[in-house]
Amino acid sequence: MTAPLDEVVALVARGHRFLCTAHARPDGDALGSMLATAHALRALGKEVVLYDHDPPPSRLAFLPGASEVVTSAPKSPFDATFVHDCGDRRLLGDRFPPREVTGPVVVLDHHGTTRDFGDLVVRDPSASAVGVIVARLCAALGVPLSREIAECLWCSLVSDTGWFRYSSTDLETMELAAACVRAGAEPWAFARKSEEETPVARLRLLQEVLKTLELAGEPPRRVALLTLDEAMLGRAGAGPELAEGFVNYARGLEGVEVGALLTVTRTQVRASLRGKGGVDLGAVAAAFDGGGHHNASGCTLALPFAEARKKLLEAIANAPS
Repeated sequence: MTAPLDEVVALVARGHRFLCTAHARPDGDALGSMLATAHALRALGKEVVLYDHDPPPSRLAFLPGASEVVTSAPKSPFDATFVHDCGDRRLLGDRFPPREVTGPVVVLDHHGTTRDFGDLVVRDPSASAVGVIVARLCAALGVPLSREIAECLWCSLVSDTGWFRYSSTDLETMELAAACVRAGAEPWAFARKSEEETPVARLRLLQEVLKTLELAGEPPRRVALLTLDEAMLGRAGAGPELAEGFVNYARGLEGVEVGALLTVTRTQVRASLRGKGGVDLGAVAAAFDGGGHHNASGCTLALPFAEARKKLLEAIANAPS
């Protein structure tokens, strides 16, 4: 059951030392929302430690506070821990601190398909980004949007709305975006640093991945598949984080309803799924013990590539709309 914000406000008032974290391999929404919460807590005079299983993506390393994120699990106890953009405890990675370190766990999330954990869960699947929920928390705490908070919330918003293109973009989203700009967020500065300074290795990796494009299924459930493996990463001289967003090239094709990026390792296939609204991809991912949203989800299949591909396409074909 979703907890009211006043319970979170009371917990913050009682505590002094907090941990802010998000799911492993943090994306823009996870990183932006956790940093915004950290800045808000510090504005109240609280001590905050930033932790994630993995470091921030290099393209977002300029965000205020990103350089403070540690990947070694803290060992000293906290009064509470804020977890962002995570609907399943397993997604926090294998180094997430134990209860005696975290204290009560507050989950701020907007996923529709979840396996709830945490002592207080503030979840709103209608929120376009977790940053929207963090902004509500800031208001409840009486913390105005500083430039640092605004820049981090802007990252969260543009990351999960596709720069305000996706169907989740609503009036609350746009009003918050305007408030962020008024508070000092600079849309072009963020775009230039995050999108307009692409490493050469990313383009080389994209070239490798686009060669794998294949179409499967029939309209209205046409699927475009892209594949990424370790050999491609080696040839491009790239890390897997540089493939973020590649799945959108598949989804963006004319006549395609679902785009999929299949990342293949020696032991499993990780599927990143993006849709245009006609297939419930959250249900598809849940069939493989994954999760996400109606139009964006992910899962991992511990199967050989050919078998994983077959089962995934079958699940998409049979998923609810």
